[in-house]
Amino acid sequence: MDERRDPPPAPQPGRPILAAATRLSPLQQAYAAYTDHAVSCDACRDVDRTCAEAEALWRAYRAIGDDACERLASEA
Repeated sequence: MDERRDPPPAPQPGRPILAAATRLSPLQQAYAAYTDHAVSCDACRDVDRTCAEAEALWRAYRAIGDDACERLASEA
């Protein structure tokens, strides 16, 4: 049986929306840079080709992730 659902509250003027006030983490930003490049680069979209820029972006993403893991491990 369908449950009644109340409509979502209307945004209030002068009150910021949460998503607009947040930023991506450095790890998320690095991955976004990699994926943004990968979807717009002809070489990246072709499975038989490689791209030096994508490799550099991927290495940067991995380095940021590895650094974050090391910092977390040292705090434990």
